Amino acid sequence: MTVAAEDQRAGLRGFCKNLHDFVMPASAPAIILPRVPLAEWASLHAHLVWVYDGPVSFQGRSGKVSAFDLTAWLIRHGQVEVRLGEHTWRAGPHEWLFPPPGERWQNFSADARILSVRFRAKWPTGEDLLPANVGGKIPAARCPDLLRAAVPLARFVQRHFPRAETDLMQAPAALADYLRLQTLFSRWLETVITVLTSEGLIPAHMGKIDDRLLSAVRRLERQPLASPVNETTLARSVGLSVSQLNRLFLRQFGVSSRGYFDRRRHQHALTALGESTRGAKEIASNLGFSSLPHFSAWFRRKQGVSPREFRSGRGGGLASAAARSRSKSGAGRSG
Repeated sequence: MTVAAEDQRAGLRGFCKNLHDFVMPASAPAIILPRVPLAEWASLHAHLVWVYDGPVSFQGRSGKVSAFDLTAWLIRHGQVEVRLGEHTWRAGPHEWLFPPPGERWQNFSADARILSVRFRAKWPTGEDLLPANVGGKIPAARCPDLLRAAVPLARFVQRHFPRAETDLMQAPAALADYLRLQTLFSRWLETVITVLTSEGLIPAHMGKIDDRLLSAVRRLERQPLASPVNETTLARSVGLSVSQLNRLFLRQFGVSSRGYFDRRRHQHALTALGESTRGAKEIASNLGFSSLPHFSAWFRRKQGVSPREFRSGRGGGLASAAARSRSKSGAGRSG
């Protein structure tokens, strides 16, 4: 057996090991996903967060990242090391790395170039379609369809949304652009699922959830982040009283309907502060706060530190470096 072939086999073994309990032996038959009503699949909340193809910028090269999204990196040149807890993942040229979400440290080599796709695929119950501890890498030669699906997506976003940052869903767009984006993203998601299930990963299915609660969650997921939640209107729209609605939310998610929506806003604030170059005032406005002090007080209650402290310290090297370079020329994102 050649050295290259042995490296490929070792890479596959490492990938499967990192999938933990979700992995079946490599020799097992192909996984056949169960058929469920289309209505259940329609409840999946999936969209592209960001895609980037190019060099990793200096400010994005090394640091701590608070990552909430599913991510796939194709290392085109150079290498990367990712650490989360006691686990470490490394990838080099022509390898796909699926870094796990969480408070992770990532370090790219100075010459690193990547194709990065960040996306969300969650059930209304809050469970990820793909297990959150994915982690691992696959040689690009084993899954050429991933590149074929990712490149058109990256080109479309670069051409139509050149000013977007970190959360593509906040960018203004025409209906035709939205529909084209969804078509390209759906192809990417289908390809990712096909590749990962062929490696033994079993996507999660939605747990049992009350139909009225499911309808309320869908409404909250579609609601603009800058719009306040009217619990009375929300409850009435699904045929419940406010107390009944919040009882269902507390039982399923541990928070009220307003708290559920606030989690969305908090997650957006963490991502924007940690990975974008936008100022805190702009982020506050996008989240519906009338002033920066109100946003700072809300963020401190949630996070225990101010937005400035989070960005310069607990937000990690990526965030603070991005903030310092905001007035300079734009450069590639880190992932």
